[in-house]
Amino acid sequence: MSHPHEPVGEWWRDQVAALHRWGRLVLRDEEDSVHQMRVTVRRMRSVLATYRPFLDPEQTEPLRDELKWLGALLGDVRDAEVLRKRIRRWAAEHGPAPSGVDALRAALAERQAVGRARLLPELDGERYRTLVAALAATDGFPWSDGAPGRKGLRKRVRKSWRRLESAVEAAECAADPGERRLQLHEARKKAKRTRYAAESLREVFGKDAERLADATRSIQSTLGDLNDSVVTIRAIEELPERDDTLLQLLHTEMTAADDAEERFAPVWKKAKRSKVRGWLDQPTGKSK
Repeated sequence: MSHPHEPVGEWWRDQVAALHRWGRLVLRDEEDSVHQMRVTVRRMRSVLATYRPFLDPEQTEPLRDELKWLGALLGDVRDAEVLRKRIRRWAAEHGPAPSGVDALRAALAERQAVGRARLLPELDGERYRTLVAALAATDGFPWSDGAPGRKGLRKRVRKSWRRLESAVEAAECAADPGERRLQLHEARKKAKRTRYAAESLREVFGKDAERLADATRSIQSTLGDLNDSVVTIRAIEELPERDDTLLQLLHTEMTAADDAEERFAPVWKKAKRSKVRGWLDQPTGKSK
């Protein structure tokens, strides 16, 4: 029997199809395929967590566990890939890479190769095929007793938003710069969850969900820039030796991290506007 919130099911079917498609492209080593597959996994894990009270745990908890396993495999490859591209761009702007940068790039290339060596057999293996089959078998979003109403759906997104608010508040209250960045990293994760929930509800809440998705995407992007710099800084600091060029790269990334933090404040201010998030507190039936 159809349900008025079947569009959520359509969104889910799109993600299942995308996962299968990107998996094939990863095996063919297509450009950006690891990134896109990882994003798809994150979307699916995120919405399963957001709507967890409305789902049958016997069916969905194993799916969450297996998606977490797959996401970790993809992350090992993608994280090294991101850093390699970032350092390649920097090296192109500063001439031929001297020995220190070469050493860092070689370490990252090795990390990426090891990750791919673990990932590819799994994507061609029984565990992954079983996961894809289980996801496809849900035939729409796996509600336990039919999709909840608008009020229930809005409540789950509101809870994700409030977790994001709490993470940002914790960052703003942090006295230590390192603690502030840890809290901003948490805020980034909360922004992603809110974004993916809003995206899944575009056909239910229309422009309201679109505005929230756009705002949280901007938060995710800005804090993603911060995270990329922080991870690059950590990779440089883990090297046993650092020459002048590596120290120059380190300084560049530290400056970029500071810049991303500064850019976050206006992005967050814009996201907090009533036009963006006010609909989350509306009584049922009042959303435009």
